[in-house]
Amino acid sequence: MHFMNPVPVMKLVEIIPGLATSDTTFNITLSLAQAMGKTTTKSQDYAGFIANRILCPYINEAFIALQEGVGTKEDIDTTLKLGCNMPMGPLTLADFIGLDTVLAIMKVLHNELGDKYKPSPLLVRYVESGWLGKKVGRGVFTY
Repeated sequence: MHFMNPVPVMKLVEIIPGLATSDTTFNITLSLAQAMGKTTTKSQDYAGFIANRILCPYINEAFIALQEGVGTKEDIDTTLKLGCNMPMGPLTLADFIGLDTVLAIMKVLHNELGDKYKPSPLLVRYVESGWLGKKVGRGVFTY
């Protein structure tokens, strides 16, 4: 089970059966998630599952755009919020997830799936500087 954070707020749980997972175990897991009031999706057991496989490269690309000066952090977030109907911009979302967490996921994707998923050098520098996001008061934005 892959819960989205914050768990009490987010409605989705990804269910990831392994090669040896029986139908019985899968169905019990599905029932448990539904009993918690969660909507479920099923993902194959690949790096990042569904959510992180798509979400983290999106966030990573926002860091690359910021590093390259395509736009300011505010303009990048505003463009994705208002132009693409996202509830929050990718850089703000990264701060809420934790930049260290985003980087860790990108490293897994990069190691397992190749250079297409190479972490942004700016993301790496922020994490190395201790700018981990909202949980420490400083990430892309200051809190």
